[in-house]
Amino acid sequence: MKAFFRDKKRSAGYARDRMKLLLLSERIDCSPQMMQMLKSDLIHTVKKYLTIEEEQVKLKITQEPAVLYVYVPVLDKKDR
Repeated sequence: MKAFFRDKKRSAGYARDRMKLLLLSERIDCSPQMMQMLKSDLIHTVKKYLTIEEEQVKLKITQEPAVLYVYVPVLDKKDR
């Protein structure tokens, strides 16, 4: 059981670090490739815990204020 919580913390940490990197990159003009990488990472992380519609996931970044909006249509939670 301990390993489950450790893995969860690690993947959440990775996702948080990638978001910080993206927000920093956006301030210096983030590339479309970076946006796609972040989207893929978010989908991969969320799919561990929820059933989602991958094709409908959307990312949007605003500069002022610096905010990352993520739309993830959730179909169901996964039982673990």
